[in-house]
Amino acid sequence: TNGSHSKTQYRLEIGLNPPYYQNRVPEPLKNGAAVRLFPVLFQMGVDIRQWGVNAGRNVSSQIKDKSKGGGLSTSESFGDAQNIPGINEGVGGLINDGDDDDGDEVGMADNEIGFQLNVDGFRKLNAYAHSVNPTVAGSAAASSAPPIFDSSEQIQMQNLPPHPLLVPLSESIKASAGKMEHSVLDHAAASCQKLGGGSTIFCKSGKDRTGMQVTFKEAQFIQRFIDRKDAVSSEEIFAKATTLRIYGNRVPICEKNAGEAMYAFNPLQAQFMPAMLKPPPITTQWKKPET
Repeated sequence: TNGSHSKTQYRLEIGLNPPYYQNRVPEPLKNGAAVRLFPVLFQMGVDIRQWGVNAGRNVSSQIKDKSKGGGLSTSESFGDAQNIPGINEGVGGLINDGDDDDGDEVGMADNEIGFQLNVDGFRKLNAYAHSVNPTVAGSAAASSAPPIFDSSEQIQMQNLPPHPLLVPLSESIKASAGKMEHSVLDHAAASCQKLGGGSTIFCKSGKDRTGMQVTFKEAQFIQRFIDRKDAVSSEEIFAKATTLRIYGNRVPICEKNAGEAMYAFNPLQAQFMPAMLKPPPITTQWKKPET
């Protein structure tokens, strides 16, 4: 490692067996070529806690709005995220991304922190997109090397218009203020793919909500690259995701982690999850009491 703070750099060397290196690694990446990575993070609560926080904050905002006799306003850009309703209401808490069965977290999901984190991630990804794929609107700022993302570049990142490849992600983040907007994660992954990158999804325990999201992405992959269907059907994707959730390798992962081949969701939790992440009832932990 070298550097400090936002300029810290890590060098990771990966060993490969000779046949794989010769046959699978592209020529530009051979002979010790360095590959620079640009990590960005996006977050979205998808459980009943997040729903409760959003619902409570929306009611609070409506009460405050009525008392002032004014209308609610929304920001049209990410230039000043502090203007988004709910960002400065001062409701604290933790980003609680743990499963109910873990029992080692205290607090509430915090939509304010999550929203600001997504705004920051978008600005960084947007700066990178303008750098590697310049547009007319962003050409002035795209004449330099890919960004380092230190404090001196914050103003430049804020002033960049959304890159055309990132417009769906931009709109999803705007729409996520005060509500559970799963499309943020979906569009973030798709945007990274368009820019030649990859993505990974995880929750705290890496088994239940991670399993729902991983199987959702696998179903999308099957639809797009194996079935070769340009028109992606949500019904077909959900059907494939359900099959993967029942018969794929996610249930055995739960069994290894928690000792039971079930996802740690009960019907109430599943009810408040986004439709594409709802687990099949036969795979959930809850059992009907005997009478």
